Amino acid sequence: MRTRMISFIPSYFISSCINNLSTHTTHACKMDKIYSAHIIFLESDLLSVEVVPYNPIWKEWFAELRKMIWSYISDIAIDFVHVGSTSIPGMDSKPIIDIDIVIDSFDKFDEIKSRLTRIGYYHQGNLGIEGREVFGQEDEPKYAHHLYVCTANSTAYKNHILLKKHLTENLEAFRRYRDLKLQLAASGLDIDSYTREKTLLIIEFLREEGFSTKELKEIKTQNLA
Repeated sequence: MRTRMISFIPSYFISSCINNLSTHTTHACKMDKIYSAHIIFLESDLLSVEVVPYNPIWKEWFAELRKMIWSYISDIAIDFVHVGSTSIPGMDSKPIIDIDIVIDSFDKFDEIKSRLTRIGYYHQGNLGIEGREVFGQEDEPKYAHHLYVCTANSTAYKNHILLKKHLTENLEAFRRYRDLKLQLAASGLDIDSYTREKTLLIIEFLREEGFSTKELKEIKTQNLA
C-alpha cells in the first residue's frame, strides 16, 4: 500500500477533487486524516489533475507569497524563484504556485527549516527527489502552493530553471508541452501517472539544454518511480 500526501491545496480544491472521483473505481479511497490544508490518501492515488488556462494573477500570488516568506530567510537564502508552469506566461497549468527557495549549501538547511517552522511550515522530506526538500503548511494557505528548498547546484533546481527557460524561449516546445498537459488532464489520470507521462518530453527538452546523461537518468528514475 502506498501513502501519498497532497499538500498546500485549499480545502475547496480538495472537495472538488473528491467530488470528481470516479464511482466505478475498483479501489476505495481511504482517508487516514483530513486537514484543512492537506490530505493523506492510502491505496491508489485517485485524485485527477486539474489543468486550467493561464491566469496572470498567478504572478501576483507569487509576489505576495514572496513578500510573506522572503523577509524571514533573505540573509541565508540566495534566491526565491517562481518555477513550474504557473511561472510561464500563457501556459495552462494546475492552479498551484511552485516556489524554489535556493541556498548555496545544505549547511544552511537546518536554519532555513527552523525559520520556516516559525511561520507555519513543516518539513516533509525530499519525497523521493534528491536535492529538493519539501515543506507543507500547517494552516490552509491563502494561495495554493508548493514550497521547496534546493541547493543552487542540484539537479532538481537545474531541472526547474532550465525547463522554464526552454519552454519560454521555444514556441514549438511550449505548444507540445501545453498540448500534452491538456491531453493527460482530460484523460482523468491521477497525479503520479500525469507526472510519469510528461517525463519523456521533459527529458527531451532538458537534453537540448545540455543536461548530462547521468542527470537525465536521475530525473527519469525519480519521475518514473
